[in-house]
Amino acid sequence: MAGTIEFRADRAKNRLYLTISGFFRNRDVGPAMENLDEVLRQLKPGFDTITDLSGFVPGAPGASAALKEGGEKIRVAGRRRGVRITGGLMTGLMQFQRMLKGVFDDQNTRYAKSIQEAEAILNNWNDSD
Repeated sequence: MAGTIEFRADRAKNRLYLTISGFFRNRDVGPAMENLDEVLRQLKPGFDTITDLSGFVPGAPGASAALKEGGEKIRVAGRRRGVRITGGLMTGLMQFQRMLKGVFDDQNTRYAKSIQEAEAILNNWNDSD
């Protein structure tokens, strides 16, 4: 299954939703990253992210570099906090964590098992936690 990334901005919540699934090859990432800039323009700096990794499969090394570039774009655009939905696929999560090491601060990242749990985490996030 080829890799896909879907982006959605919720302006009212100032929240970026990402769904990343499948196995990424180099050619899968470029078209998705073109959409990222457009979606990021819909949000204000200080936005939060919910990233659904439940269907993500570790990909090719070149694809990892391109996905990291997407993470950098999100950071530079003003990501504040993020929740990653794991779905229990630890190998995908581990690669995603390695890929984005140094891009996002672990202090501002949490993990959830569902979109509902991720929403609740962000809605109730206390910066002193």
